Amino acid sequence: MAGAPVKLGSLLSFGIVLYAIYFRKNDIGDVRLSPVKEHLLFLESQNKVGIGLSQPKVALGYGACHDLFVNATSFLNYQDLEGQPEHFNEITNKKEFVKSFTYFFKHGAAAERFMSNSKLYDDLVEQALKLPDTRWAIGGNAPLMAKRFFIEGWKVLFGAKMSKKLKTYIPDEILIVGDEENEEVRDDVHMILEYKADEKFGNYKAPRANRYIMHNDENNPLLSSLEKLGEYLPNFKPNLLVISGLQMMDNFPFKQEGRDLRAERLDLVKEQILSQPLKTLAHFEMASYVDLELLQHLTTKVLPYVDSVGMNEQELSNLNSVLEHGRVVVVADSNPRIATALDQMRSTFRLIREKNKLFSSTRKLTRMHVHTLAYQAILTVQNSEWKRTAAAAAKASLTAHRYVCNTQNINLEKTKLLLDDSFSTTTDNDNTSRVFFEPNKPVACWQELIEGDKVEICVAPVLICTEAQLTAGAGDNISAAGLVLQVEI
Repeated sequence: MAGAPVKLGSLLSFGIVLYAIYFRKNDIGDVRLSPVKEHLLFLESQNKVGIGLSQPKVALGYGACHDLFVNATSFLNYQDLEGQPEHFNEITNKKEFVKSFTYFFKHGAAAERFMSNSKLYDDLVEQALKLPDTRWAIGGNAPLMAKRFFIEGWKVLFGAKMSKKLKTYIPDEILIVGDEENEEVRDDVHMILEYKADEKFGNYKAPRANRYIMHNDENNPLLSSLEKLGEYLPNFKPNLLVISGLQMMDNFPFKQEGRDLRAERLDLVKEQILSQPLKTLAHFEMASYVDLELLQHLTTKVLPYVDSVGMNEQELSNLNSVLEHGRVVVVADSNPRIATALDQMRSTFRLIREKNKLFSSTRKLTRMHVHTLAYQAILTVQNSEWKRTAAAAAKASLTAHRYVCNTQNINLEKTKLLLDDSFSTTTDNDNTSRVFFEPNKPVACWQELIEGDKVEICVAPVLICTEAQLTAGAGDNISAAGLVLQVEI
């Protein structure tokens, strides 16, 4: 079976040497927090991004939007829920909207849906703007990741059609390409319905903080900045190319007069990746997808041609299911065991490597990053171009806390750990491999053999922010932070 977990016998001889140091809670809280924080900060401080001539460069596509943040339970009325919560691939009316939101709310799962009813969508935006705590921000994977790379010291180019107003959200040093000179651009608005852990919506309670995104986007699904970004790539010569925002194509009405415009645009994405020299690493950022045809396009037109993939636990479960069984998983465990996630990572890694062979790709998948509420897990092939995996996992963990708490300082009074004192590396019943969590050395790394490839896996605990200020965009910032330290030029 392609997804079979690795056994302890396949761990290399210099594998895990970890000792059980059990730290329990005392009267004032989890005493593991302080040593975990100190060591994560130490790893971050010891690993810096290059400057001057050694400053790395990243190019990102595609798209941007205006995000309208809304308190979900203030905006929606539980009395409007008719019947049981239910998911829909596409939202056409208010009844479906409330059912769909409630379905993901009760699971604490992130979701993103296209609303085909433009008038209803515009009406909802108008209603949201009347609430006292709504706020505007820039949205889209590419700009959020671009800002994170810039903050961390990279030189950045990204492709998006943006109005002059939206461009003011982006640092001047970032080069934005996409629209023509003097072109009037109408920004698409995405509604971000946020909720906190344990928040109630009628009879339902959210198991964790998260967000539900709704859009009626007609610009970003076409990847309208793709060609313009392609014009700039040869002179920019990026060390890393990030492909993101493709979820905007999910359930968008593309097919016109017998043409599959979506497939054509994805073929151009593939060509853009292939146009880059092999020394330019390519990363694909997953997102919330429910359109099986689009996902199957990704498994033939994008995934076989990238070096790296980043995703959260929901997206990992979905991608693994599509690759292995050809089925979409709409919602998965919002806080999976490490063993479960690692097994899905190994399976997904194998299946994408099979796609590399099937499509005779000149690139091979050599990196995967899965970010969850409780931990970061990064897999890299040894002797590949990816470096400093332990430090990358630590930086991703710190970024998760900083972004969600909306602060640079890590306040332990607003922090918790969900990891136990030890964890299994696989759900295989015959496997006795167990890693003991050491607060003084919290990033656990070990080596394995997967289908003949030596890989390193690093798992870092997340210092979970208990007073979430931001949820949308967290994944983009975490994924970018994980990449920041892994590219050396």
